[in-house]
Amino acid sequence: MINFLIVFLLSIVFTLLMIKISKKYGIYDYPNNRKIHKDPIPRIGGAGFLISIFISAVFLTDIFEKFTLFTIAMLIIIFEGLLDDLINLHFSQKFIFEFFSASFIFLSGFGVKTIGFDIILHPAISFIITIIGFVGVINAFNMIDGLDGLLTILSIIIFLTFSYFFYILNNFELLKFSLCIVFSLLGFLVFNFPNAKTFMGDVGALSLGFLSASFSVFLTQSKSSMVPPIIPVIILSIPIFDTIWTIIRRILNNYPVFYSDKRHLHHILYSKFGKIKTIIILSALQLFFSTISILFYKLNEIYLWIIALFCFIFLGVLGYEKSYHIWFWRGRTTSSR
Repeated sequence: MINFLIVFLLSIVFTLLMIKISKKYGIYDYPNNRKIHKDPIPRIGGAGFLISIFISAVFLTDIFEKFTLFTIAMLIIIFEGLLDDLINLHFSQKFIFEFFSASFIFLSGFGVKTIGFDIILHPAISFIITIIGFVGVINAFNMIDGLDGLLTILSIIIFLTFSYFFYILNNFELLKFSLCIVFSLLGFLVFNFPNAKTFMGDVGALSLGFLSASFSVFLTQSKSSMVPPIIPVIILSIPIFDTIWTIIRRILNNYPVFYSDKRHLHHILYSKFGKIKTIIILSALQLFFSTISILFYKLNEIYLWIIALFCFIFLGVLGYEKSYHIWFWRGRTTSSR
């Protein structure tokens, strides 16, 4: 336990360092009509907890030594995130980084080779689904990073859930790596909880999305794994649903899919409940989905698919009730962000 306390303290130290660097070089997230915060906030705080994750993982695990291609893939996403924080990359440029990152994961042998039900995918289909899955999850995490502390808290719950599965599978290397992420995020949360002194930025959000996607394939696609692929889908229900709903809504409103707006699930809840209650509601939902994934781990896969469908219907109803009447028709006559 003392090791993870050190991880927590390392994250605090490096996050403080990133705040100072942001202020010194003017690296701020400035308010605009698409954002909720009112004042400029240092935006590369996520680099602080990522440094903590790397240092702690090097000393406590053999992850980076054993999985060289995974390390390269992660560094690509970190570089993409830093560039995006500094110069605002176009989506097409970001996709190139994410494509190569996901390709390295595929080459490492951890692509999406099965979707369950003993169905083995053709390598070409496997490659395509791996790319789509990684790009989707990476950007889903970035999309949901819209309130102080929200993505940090959701990610803590998500990686604690992954930690549980790695524990019951006796995969102690990935268990320690996952806990390094959790305690690094706890250290970062000290400065990210409302009212935030720093944001994690794209470097943090994209990296957490990448790590979640990677853990999903580590958990379900290894030769010895008995975890159905639907399990990580349930764990990641909130960011996945928010992304799918956002894409559908933008298409229906003839709005560019890859441009941001203030109509994500957390924005809608924020408009009704405020910041703290929104974080509590979404954190409770994340705990619900994480608990569902654990409770039904040993059930037959067909039940897992039914449960997953129920989860998406539940989120869909929530999104409809809170969003459709308030935003959809207005969106046809007003600009988005």
